[in-house]
Amino acid sequence: MPEQVNENEVEVAIREAFDAAHEAGKEEDAIKLDMISAGATFKNVTRLFNQFMVDAGLAVSKEEKEQKLLEAVEGVDLSTEEGFDGAVATLAEAINGTEKSAAALIRAYAKKNELEVFKKSKGGNGGGKQGFAGKFYAFLVANPTCSKEQAIAFIQGTDGNEETSENVKRHQSHYLAIHAMVNQIAGVEATTEA
Repeated sequence: MPEQVNENEVEVAIREAFDAAHEAGKEEDAIKLDMISAGATFKNVTRLFNQFMVDAGLAVSKEEKEQKLLEAVEGVDLSTEEGFDGAVATLAEAINGTEKSAAALIRAYAKKNELEVFKKSKGGNGGGKQGFAGKFYAFLVANPTCSKEQAIAFIQGTDGNEETSENVKRHQSHYLAIHAMVNQIAGVEATTEA
């Protein structure tokens, strides 16, 4: 019987370590290290951490998460952007999770149940962030006969357009070579100035 008391004491010490570390605002890994220091085995620390998170109301159990998922997708057309985004927002709030994790859960559920789910296109007109190269090429298409000075001003960000990065500025010679090629195609005499 003394062994049982010892196990209970260790579990209490582990829980106290979890509570103290969480209250101190420590990150998950630091909390787990404190729990191990209090007697949790490496093998069981993640299970105990998850259990304590659920017990403290900081996370939902696997069963609760599945129930919240079913509630979030019930009667929702996941094949539309509005339906999918609405289900993601509802689930993220219900499980105290991120929208990214909620979207992953919904996509996994849809795949398992062979449901069609909305997917954003990754194509050219998807509205994603355009890098400097794409902006510079668009500038050259719109201004195929621009001068070297105009190209340098665009590259350096001194032409009134948005500021460019140091990396872009370091690769100015690369962009000027492209500019010279466009000028040549447009029939403009290239200058030999540096």
